[in-house]
Amino acid sequence: MGAPLNGTSQSDEDTGRDTEVDRASVIDAIRECIGKFQLDLDGQVVATGAGFGSEAIAATAAALAGARSVFALAVERKKHARSPATSWDALDLATHAGRSARLEIMRRIHPHQWNHVDILVSCPRTRPISRSTVEYLRPNSVVALMAEPWELSPEIVDLNACSEMQIKVAAPNLEHPTINLLPDLARLCCRLLRDAGINAANARIAVLCDTPCGRYIRDALIEQGARVTVYAHAQMLLPEMWDAVVVALRPAAKPSMDINGLARVSEAAHGSLLIQFSGEIDRLAARYFGLRVWPPRKPPRGQLGVSSEILGWYPTIRRLVGGLKAAEMARRGADLRRDGIGWIIGPSPSWATQR
Repeated sequence: MGAPLNGTSQSDEDTGRDTEVDRASVIDAIRECIGKFQLDLDGQVVATGAGFGSEAIAATAAALAGARSVFALAVERKKHARSPATSWDALDLATHAGRSARLEIMRRIHPHQWNHVDILVSCPRTRPISRSTVEYLRPNSVVALMAEPWELSPEIVDLNACSEMQIKVAAPNLEHPTINLLPDLARLCCRLLRDAGINAANARIAVLCDTPCGRYIRDALIEQGARVTVYAHAQMLLPEMWDAVVVALRPAAKPSMDINGLARVSEAAHGSLLIQFSGEIDRLAARYFGLRVWPPRKPPRGQLGVSSEILGWYPTIRRLVGGLKAAEMARRGADLRRDGIGWIIGPSPSWATQR
């Protein structure tokens, strides 16, 4: 069986996958989303990563959508982490899709090549997108965030440099009906609680959330029988016999849950389990207060506490193709509205709050 694409999950013990079927299923889903989004990158030059998983999907989607060339930044395979469910990188996937000729695999993009780039995809291989990178891009090119600003750390892209150089920064609208990713994020959060041993039925759960995901997480947990209250930040948390406190906060330069927030959790919810879905937790301070944190291993900075792969690749494909569509529209000068597929992000001291 390949990775499920319809949101259904296989048992945790099922780690044996036919990578050939997996690639074929992913490519079919990419083609389907390109059709739904009417993604057209004809004649465009796209720069992205050549790694496994999301980078492979973005590069292959650009090639399938007609990009003239895809500059795919690579690293040594033996140094590049991959999940057991993902044995294909960008070259593997594009080759299987019959589009490998569109890819130019390179260790670095030379200054003169940056000037040919129309769309620069924000991904691990291209970040941070700093002033030194932006200055090589030509005016009217586009940085494709591939995520809403509240999901990303502020240092991901230098918005001031982009504004000065007339580089647009486009973000997808995850609540747009065609992308519709926030219910999937809520399902991921529910899965994280289940993995932590929390039975949602009749559980008393506090959700600390300052993102648009809050109401989706609340509704998903209530549907499973939980009693849920959402708070915008830890200082608002009221004393209760909480079974779990879910941290679903925006990334920040410093941990969202610092010593002050953790002190409040210790005071209002001592004995409960602290669930790290998004946002950073000062785990040293958590140990000081005797708070239990799940997952036991700290997620990499800016990443969720559970891998999105457990829902299959289809939600990720919708996000990435939607991000490319927003960038395509921005590149062509289309009027991007907040209720549309995406919008333009401008420079701001707190850019992650622009949602």
